[in-house]
Amino acid sequence: MFNFAILTAGNIAAKMASTVNQMPQVHCYAVAARDGERAKEFAQTYGFERWYDNYESLFSDPKVDIVYIGSPHSHHYQQVKQALQAKKHVLCEKPMTVNAKQAEELFALAKENGVILTEATWTRYMPFVAALQEVLQQGVIGTPLSMKCSFGFPVSDRPRMAQPELAGGALLDLGIYPLTMAAIAFGTDIVEMTSACTKTPAGVDAYNSIILKFAQGQIASLQSNMLCTLDNSATIYGEKGHIFIRSFWQAEDFVVIMEDGRATKHSFPHKITGYEYEVEQLCHAIEQGWSECPAMPHSETLKILNWMDDLRSHWDIFYLCEKE
Repeated sequence: MFNFAILTAGNIAAKMASTVNQMPQVHCYAVAARDGERAKEFAQTYGFERWYDNYESLFSDPKVDIVYIGSPHSHHYQQVKQALQAKKHVLCEKPMTVNAKQAEELFALAKENGVILTEATWTRYMPFVAALQEVLQQGVIGTPLSMKCSFGFPVSDRPRMAQPELAGGALLDLGIYPLTMAAIAFGTDIVEMTSACTKTPAGVDAYNSIILKFAQGQIASLQSNMLCTLDNSATIYGEKGHIFIRSFWQAEDFVVIMEDGRATKHSFPHKITGYEYEVEQLCHAIEQGWSECPAMPHSETLKILNWMDDLRSHWDIFYLCEKE
């Protein structure tokens, strides 16, 4: 059993805490937040043994095995770096960093310190992913040709979405999900990327549209939006039928629909909340002595960050934290 620690006490951290306190693989050991009272209340609510009013004390605690980081994107790089230097395994919320250069440095630091760093893109760890890839590889719908995927909610009032200093915008917080879905379906070998976005007055992307063309000819049409609710599903089209994935980012099922109307549903209900899979696989990777989690390889984290770097460059969106 690994001693599990959580950095920050926000909404995402709370969902992770409610998950890990139901998991036999980890012990709810510590939580840290800049606000000591908030950390104490969080620890008491979710059954954590210790709480800290600063991050440095958590990093220096020799009993901490794994640190989960759920802070705003702009803070990930420095916090992950500190955790790795303290030789802690790290599970960091997506995007792991705001650009690929930062991620490359952190992966190298993890290797140097003999610990695992993995990105908590929870979709990538879910059971439906392997089953979906098997259906595609078996040619059930024929040759996969195209995909459409959208992800949007009216969340522009949240500081982490709205503020450039927190690396806000639709792309990093929401757009990473359709990009990940495209990578799950078609891989990461793209030959062409076109896009457009509309910015907020503060200068971050409010909504965007992205088209990826892959080396084997497949095309993915992706949208993310922080001003309104979109369809929030993914559909993969092939010569013989299509696959529909409702709530694709947290999918518990998908439906294969053939050209003649025959439909087959594949179900994968979550054991707890869906957050359990990334924790389970990180624990397994540690036990096996691996350097990364196979479900979320470093190469894919870097590929998608590079895609987002290119998109933001095209849109002329840059963050202050990239210069630090």
